[in-house]
Amino acid sequence: MKAAVFLLVTLAAALSAQPLRVYSEFAKIDAAGRMTAPEEPREILSPAIARNAFSSFQVVVDVPSGTPYQLYVAQNPENAVEVTLYRENGERLERVQQPVSGNGTQVFWMDLWTARDAPVQRIKVEPQLHVNNDWVIYPMEARVMSATAGEVGSGVGGDTPPADVMRIFLCNLGPVIDYGAVPPGVTIRGMRLRNALQDLTLARRAPRAELQDVFGSCRTPIPSDAEWYLRIRDYLLRLR
Repeated sequence: MKAAVFLLVTLAAALSAQPLRVYSEFAKIDAAGRMTAPEEPREILSPAIARNAFSSFQVVVDVPSGTPYQLYVAQNPENAVEVTLYRENGERLERVQQPVSGNGTQVFWMDLWTARDAPVQRIKVEPQLHVNNDWVIYPMEARVMSATAGEVGSGVGGDTPPADVMRIFLCNLGPVIDYGAVPPGVTIRGMRLRNALQDLTLARRAPRAELQDVFGSCRTPIPSDAEWYLRIRDYLLRLR
């Protein structure tokens, strides 16, 4: 038993020491590149993505201070999705161009736009890090699903958490969102809201009772797990 626990601890330490890691948009990562929540984050290797929609991930480059690197996102087929990278600065997102240069630990937001008419297929979307005269590749193969989001528009303001967006919709708690004015710059909470509103366009076409079962009772508090909402998105992306 002790040997098994030691092996798990050693494996976790080895994974956390990797210079290039990818997490969901909901994982909580501090400025030092350490993942603080949830305790067991979802493994991002073959994520499902909707068409006519953005899909977002966090990319951690974890290198000693003063270590120069370049970050690039490769695709196969080429241009299967449109990739936009942002440098995370607290709650703010600062758009950067590929390849991104840096010289220390940094967290990036990787935003993928999948067109409405994109083929339903598997595509390689691989963050690649050039550091210490070597390449480190994160092997990510996205699955383009037949699920196609409706139009959300670009004028989305506010910071309502995604789980609350779905609760308001399913539990008939009033208007889902006040679109309001777009706040200056780009924020992580604003991006999460945009993605949740995409989910909502799918939710409106889903069998209500099934979606309610996935979400749970309106009388039950939303779990504190940072990635709990992904169960809702998993269900919606399986819809045709």
